[in-house]
Amino acid sequence: MKKPILVLQVLLVAFLLFSCQSEELVLEDNAVITEKETSIDKKKLAFNLIDLLQDSGFKANTLQGLQKDHSPGIKLSTLLQQNSTKANNPAYAALMNSITQAEERAKSFPDVIEIPELWLQQPLQKTSDFSNLLVAFAPEGDESEWTSIVAYTLDKQEVNLEVHSLPSVPVLVIETSGFETLKMEVDYMNQELQASGLQNTRFASSKMDLSPTSKANSGLQTTKLDKIRLNNDEEPWISGAAEIYAITSGIKNTNKEPEIKIIPMYYLDHDGTDYYPNQVMLFWDDYRYQAANIQLFEKDSNNNYKSLVTAITNGVFQIIGLVSQQPWVNVLGAVAAAILEATPDEWYTNDDDYVDSFYTIEKNKRYTNYMGARANAKVNLSPFTILDN
Repeated sequence: MKKPILVLQVLLVAFLLFSCQSEELVLEDNAVITEKETSIDKKKLAFNLIDLLQDSGFKANTLQGLQKDHSPGIKLSTLLQQNSTKANNPAYAALMNSITQAEERAKSFPDVIEIPELWLQQPLQKTSDFSNLLVAFAPEGDESEWTSIVAYTLDKQEVNLEVHSLPSVPVLVIETSGFETLKMEVDYMNQELQASGLQNTRFASSKMDLSPTSKANSGLQTTKLDKIRLNNDEEPWISGAAEIYAITSGIKNTNKEPEIKIIPMYYLDHDGTDYYPNQVMLFWDDYRYQAANIQLFEKDSNNNYKSLVTAITNGVFQIIGLVSQQPWVNVLGAVAAAILEATPDEWYTNDDDYVDSFYTIEKNKRYTNYMGARANAKVNLSPFTILDN
């Protein structure tokens, strides 16, 4: 149950945001995008893509690239630029225009970020026969209420696919809430946390400051993630690879003020798979005390990331005010609880799923096959010192 005061705070923020006068963005072709245009017309995007797939060369290049590329998807604008010889094709221009509008809107109105990507869903028995290729995208609304997946043949006939069973034919999936979107959202969320005083500026520039601040020439003390495995990433097939991110939290000073970071985990695609990222998760110079939390979430929705970071900020400040006189370790637990409580499932139509939490991770301690509180993630963590050059 969410605290009523937290709900009111976030609803007030949302009201103020949407009560503001809409701004406009004018592209080179004089097309106008307003702040109220908050969602891509995915069916239009799919039909534009289908039109372009009638070009056999573009179709062959696209499928070849998607089969070779091991990432979850390819940015659609990148894909088109790689096939720029088709620029004179009207279908190319229509598709590029839709994509450009979406990307420019994400830069100008970052409350809602949708970056179109494309990936290939192969059937269980992979095939090189793409004569029956379909084009699809995830339905709107809560995934628990999806009854079918609408897909389109290359002559734009509608086909219904099972939600929980892989299709028996290859499907090109248009993704607007994938890794490219997550990258941009993480950047904005960290900026918001910095502006609110809940994060230092170590990540403020593209060149991360790794200089130690605690002891001269001692190097930067960190904890890195050596291995991770998810039991369930909460993701249906049409949603593609999971977009997992971590929220780390600790106490940064004797006033028991929290330090919070959002860390993307782009490599963590699927459940039931071991990953060995060698990724630094905790920077101990950021904290006053030698313990911190790591919480994992899956990014499913494609809007209201600002509501999420606002809810986290409000919830953390609210709870810290109540527990500031308690021992620091109690405050550390309260911060993690506030972050989890702030997950805004009431405001998302397709919720950011809570994956797991690792509470009170200690500095200089090694963790092997360590299960999270929800028993949904298992990790190996180790101390790691980054030395000065």
